[in-house]
Amino acid sequence: MDYNAFKTRCKEKGYSPSSLVADLGLSKSNVTNWKHGGNPSYAVLIQISQKLECTVGFLLGEEHSDNGVGAVVSQELWGNELTSARTISLEVGNPLKDEYLNEIAIFANCSILFLCGYEKKFVERQSCRTTANISERGWDKLLAIFDNVNNNPIIANMQMQLSRIVLHNLGICSGEQIPDEFLCCKADFILSDKKHKDALRDYPFNFSDLLVLGDIYEKSVRFMISGME
Repeated sequence: MDYNAFKTRCKEKGYSPSSLVADLGLSKSNVTNWKHGGNPSYAVLIQISQKLECTVGFLLGEEHSDNGVGAVVSQELWGNELTSARTISLEVGNPLKDEYLNEIAIFANCSILFLCGYEKKFVERQSCRTTANISERGWDKLLAIFDNVNNNPIIANMQMQLSRIVLHNLGICSGEQIPDEFLCCKADFILSDKKHKDALRDYPFNFSDLLVLGDIYEKSVRFMISGME
């Protein structure tokens, strides 16, 4: 984590780093760890970004903007658990509209509530479907979810849920089934929230991970997400 960005954003929001972690119910020893180059876990990064109303990418030093559009939209979405598709922000200035959210959920054969993180268990939307279609723009939007470093909490949730679908479609229920040590650790985190000493393993799959999984299991990215070639 970019500690200077974190410290500056805390000050702007009326916190000290220590008071923020205390407010989140975390040990103050985390602050010392982050100051010396340590990284928060995936779950903690999401909590911090929501509290400070900034993107995870900003906290990681991947972005220079700290306007927090993603976090603000996230709070609005989480405030209405009965919502269907809503316009949310994929990146600042790049909206993921209802039509794409619906399209991605249908393609991945899941409910919108699961896709956005409201439901924990993946249940196939259709158990005996014969086709899985998605528009060219919808496919671009879907891949962009995997191609970003969790730019905002909503997208981070979608990236995690889609990662769970990938493991389901590959028939993987334990990280031990993956003959790649790094992806094995990631799978354990995705499936059971198992934390590792190296916090960089405590993240959902990115697009590069999907390509490696595709090579290992000889499956296309399309199959891993939709369950169909």
